[in-house]
Amino acid sequence: MNLDYRYILLLASILILLSILASRFAARLGVSSLLATLCIGIVLGNGGVYDFNYDFPETTLHISEVALCFIIFSGGFNSNWKGLRPVVGKGLSLASIGVLCTSLVMGLVVYLLFDWPFLAALLLGAIVSSTDAAAVFSILESTGLKLKCNLGEILELESGTNDPMAYFLTISFSYLLVQPEAGILQLGMSFILSMSVGLLTGILGGRLANFMVYKSKLKKGQTPVLLVSLILLLYSINSLLGGSPFLSVYVAGLLISQSFWKNKPISIFFFEGVSWLMETTLFLILGLQVYLSEIMNVFWEGLLLSLVLIVLARPTGVFVSMSLFKDMNWRLKTFLSWVGLRGATPIVFALVPLVDQVPVAEEIFNISFIIVITSILVQGTTVRQFAQLTRCNQNSV
Repeated sequence: MNLDYRYILLLASILILLSILASRFAARLGVSSLLATLCIGIVLGNGGVYDFNYDFPETTLHISEVALCFIIFSGGFNSNWKGLRPVVGKGLSLASIGVLCTSLVMGLVVYLLFDWPFLAALLLGAIVSSTDAAAVFSILESTGLKLKCNLGEILELESGTNDPMAYFLTISFSYLLVQPEAGILQLGMSFILSMSVGLLTGILGGRLANFMVYKSKLKKGQTPVLLVSLILLLYSINSLLGGSPFLSVYVAGLLISQSFWKNKPISIFFFEGVSWLMETTLFLILGLQVYLSEIMNVFWEGLLLSLVLIVLARPTGVFVSMSLFKDMNWRLKTFLSWVGLRGATPIVFALVPLVDQVPVAEEIFNISFIIVITSILVQGTTVRQFAQLTRCNQNSV
């Protein structure tokens, strides 16, 4: 239905206020505030009491990509590079080898259990293979855990850098399903181009921002505006050139985080608010996009694959990628396996096959949604307990 813009603004403001209240209530119950926001979108969206018939996957995908860019940039901007530097190898190994292994294991299981084409099975594996930056940052902040052996930094770096690999695999498998004649060599060149453009634009963007802040006498309120413009610029350029906007904004955020500006604390506070707003917007519109009746059609399949991801695919990715490092014992690897939280990112990536009209796109989207809910409920609420169990918390005996 068509609503007057004033009603749209009224509805949006009410939803944000409800999300704030729900997040505080959820925190007291030990449940992720992101889940509370997602549930609001589900209740008010398709199949709920007030059915808006919201079905705009392409628009939702583009809005979600921009929101993710803000969230990922904020994660890089708030990071301490000195703390991340010792774990660069481990974080990047998880973000690349770990994602590939997780995707492959999930794809093989889906292919063996269900009557799906092999590429479609790999597509689902790729979509749910990466951890979610918003979920990881939120859980680590809310639990206040002091983890041993730089585990917090490893998780932070992994969640900030694994989206480009998972997103590339997603768009590649989706493209192959609708364009079977495409060659592997073409995809390989596309991957190199995507990572190279993303890395280069991120470095240039970060240096440009630092130069403008140092050389220009910006007012306190202008610095955050400059950074917002930078995020939108990097997203647009990478979208046009075929680069990875997620890698670009994270690299830019990391470079900028090393600078000590007079107004930097103001910018950090500003981006904490913007990041929360983007997370709220992301989970609300994704909740609106969901059809409850279709979710129930794949409910048991989604639960089964959630179990596979938690106890088999993610641990395989972690143990294989961390086998390169002698100082990573089985306790540390087990904890990393458990804290591979899925959030909005897999649902966003699951919109890609919907937009491309892949034959099993609806099943992929709905199963991804169930996997995310399960991850938040099961893994997100037990991080502290699992840290104690594996003795990864600094307070553990």
